[in-house]
Amino acid sequence: MSEKVYTQEAVAARFQQFLEANGLRQTKERYAILHAAYELEGTFTIEDLQQTLLMQRFRVSTATLYNTTQLLVQANLLIRHPFSSSTSVFERITDNKTKSYQICNNCHRITHIKSKELAAAVDSYHPRRFGISHRILYVYGTCPKCGAAMRKVLKQTHNTI
Repeated sequence: MSEKVYTQEAVAARFQQFLEANGLRQTKERYAILHAAYELEGTFTIEDLQQTLLMQRFRVSTATLYNTTQLLVQANLLIRHPFSSSTSVFERITDNKTKSYQICNNCHRITHIKSKELAAAVDSYHPRRFGISHRILYVYGTCPKCGAAMRKVLKQTHNTI
């Protein structure tokens, strides 16, 4: 997979092409949301995006934020992660590098996995007749803090029996 880094100009041009191809309006609100999303590092929520826009003294409705982030996902400029069913978590697509996350089933804490070996293993998968836009690996389990709490409860339960 070739390394592709997205600049602000390239991202804006890609979004413009997407909007034109789908007969959608090019509004200053949509572009402000795009630029704010690309200023944020790592994962973010709608609330984070709204705060960033407010700090830039740009007000948009929550509905506009949700609608525009959905368009950005459709244009392959944002990823909507399935971390939570109640909160939408997004991340900008900045390159073709594999992203890996571990998610605790108990506390729902999300941590980024920085493993060259894991990324290489995922990158080595090349399906036939399927064009990959980006690669993400989610690993679910129990974090050390929750594991220790569970062992403590089990030990207390065992000692009372």
